[in-house]
This record gives sequence, C-alpha cells and structure tokens, in this order.
Amino acid sequence: METVEEGGGRRFRAAMSSLSVAIIVFAAVVAGAALGMGLAYRLPEPHRSADSHDAVKLAAGMLSVLAALVLGLLLASVKNAFDTTDAQIRTFASTLILLDQTLADYGPETAAARTMLRDYTARALADNWPADRAQPVVMEDVEAGKLLDGVRLAILRLPGETARREQLRAQAAGLVEDALKTRWLLIERAERSIHPFFLEILTAWIVLIFVSFGYNAPRNATVATSFVLSGAALAACLFLIDEMDTPFEGLITVSAMPMRNALAHMLPAEAPGRAP
Repeated sequence: METVEEGGGRRFRAAMSSLSVAIIVFAAVVAGAALGMGLAYRLPEPHRSADSHDAVKLAAGMLSVLAALVLGLLLASVKNAFDTTDAQIRTFASTLILLDQTLADYGPETAAARTMLRDYTARALADNWPADRAQPVVMEDVEAGKLLDGVRLAILRLPGETARREQLRAQAAGLVEDALKTRWLLIERAERSIHPFFLEILTAWIVLIFVSFGYNAPRNATVATSFVLSGAALAACLFLIDEMDTPFEGLITVSAMPMRNALAHMLPAEAPGRAP
C-alpha cells in the first residue's frame, strides 16, 4: 500500500525522472559522436583505411536496424498500453454513472450506497489527478477502496421485493463487480512496465551507433549540428516512452475528464430521478 508520505511529489519526480533520462541520452549520444570524430583522427593509419571505414559502416548499419526496430516496438507498446489505460478510465467512469443511475431507479433505499459511490468518485478523482501537481498520486487508497466495497455490500443487502427490483439489484451488483475489477486493473497498470536496464542497453546501442557515425564523418559545423539535432530527437523519443509508461504521473497523463463527468452526473442521493 502506498501512503501519502511515500507518494508525496511522485508526479513531479516522475517528470524529473523522464527529463533526466532524456538529458542523459542526449549527453551520451553527443559525447559518443564526438568520441568517434576524435578517434577518426587519432587512430593509427591502418585503422583509418577505407576497408576499416566500410567494416565499421556495416556493423553500425546492423546495429542501427536492430535499435530502430526495438525503439519502434517499444514506442508502439507503451502507446498501446497508455491508450488501453485511457480506455479503461472511460469505461470505469461510465460504469460508475450507470451504477448510480441503477441505484436511483431502485428507490430511496439506496441513498446510503449512492452517497458512498459519489464520495468514492470524488476521492478517486482527487487521489489520481490532484489539482496541485506536487501532491501525491495515490492509486491504492485503502479508504477509497472501502467506500466502493461498501457500495457492493449495501447492494447485496437490498431486498428484492419485486421482479423489477430484483432485476435492478442484480444489475447493480454486476456493475459494482465490474468497477472493482477495473479499479484493481488500473492500480496494477500504474506501475512502470519498462525495466531501467532495458533502457540502459538501448541507450548503449544508440551511443555505439553515433560513435561509428562520428568515426566516418568529416569534422565540420554541419556534421556536428546534425549530430546534436539527432541526439535531441532520440532523447525526446525516450522521454515520451518513459512518460507514457507512467500514465498517472509526470507531464503526460491520462485524462481526468471522464471521472469529472461521472462525478458531475451523479445526483445527490436525496434528489429524485436521474442525472441528465
């Protein structure tokens, strides 16, 4: 379980972590290119022959294809996971809205359950999308979980006096079970899926590629500028990958609008009828 103290400033730290990754990658790539350009003029003559340059180009070409393939697959994977999490949030919000409306249709006996559901939605919104980015992101809030579980228990205690009420109770029970499952899926998805060692290996490949580029390139301002721009582009790519791997933290997060809409559509428990 993550407490507020343990999670304090996680959103800010996640952004700084991704930015640190980007800065390290950029510096390593530029340094690798500079090392290659320096080696090209300092190695003994046999190591600077045309055959040596051709052999280095072949090795760099093979490594470039491998790195590009891994980078593309990694970006597609985290983007797909990010989109899946976003879709789960929208499904979760719509489930909560439908659950509230089903309880409202059941009758005034569900007032307590609807109040807990509204409180849970408000708390989940505040936990996962705090207004202040320096505030903690608390995915596994025990108290919020108790509220949603309390809704489930309250539904199970409802009397099925008529066929209609029995149908509404069964529907509400199914919806709250779906909500609980989705909540735990989102909690599990909040953790990073990419191991730091994987990014370190990928960065090492990219640096080796730029060492070979620098080895085969002439020493002029145009070449140096192209290496700097390429390094910035690769750093930005890895920044996006690291950011999207934490969909609830950092600068790039899933939208809170579905949960805000869900809260807005939930009528107070004492109000009759349905949300518009």
